[in-house]
Amino acid sequence: MKFDWPPAWLLVFLGLLLNVMAIVISSQILDDLARKNASLYEGQNNNLRSIQLAWNRVENLERKKETLLVVLGHNDSNLAVNSELAKQIEVWTGKPVPELSINNLQTLSLMLEQEQNQQRDLIDKYYLNNISLLEMTSLNDMQISRYKNIALFLQIFGLALILARDLRQKD
Repeated sequence: MKFDWPPAWLLVFLGLLLNVMAIVISSQILDDLARKNASLYEGQNNNLRSIQLAWNRVENLERKKETLLVVLGHNDSNLAVNSELAKQIEVWTGKPVPELSINNLQTLSLMLEQEQNQQRDLIDKYYLNNISLLEMTSLNDMQISRYKNIALFLQIFGLALILARDLRQKD
């Protein structure tokens, strides 16, 4: 019993169709996944900048606490210095500041520490968000790899079908 090959035009058509499918996968799906990854990387970079800003804020608040201790440590405190420091603490904490005195030192320190803790919580939020963005990027990378392999397979199989037509003519 002799095996009947499909007509040559059908092999060429199927080969070309598979190559077109490979091109569509490469140009549409892979480009879309690459755009998504670029957006995810941008989100990660924004989070890293926000983390740095929050750490700077924590450090600045620490400097305010140190300055507060130095100013209150001097018995001959200047009213202008106290007033300016109170304004800065109010700006940094967003809360009204009680009179700068040794008696209110615990309250003032607590205000600054609460703001620092809020900034640390914000840093944790950005960090966890970055981890989830990294996981999504990794999943996209796996999909990109999978689609590249599929596209390559379709190209090779399509070319094999086109070459099969040529081989068939030689028989």
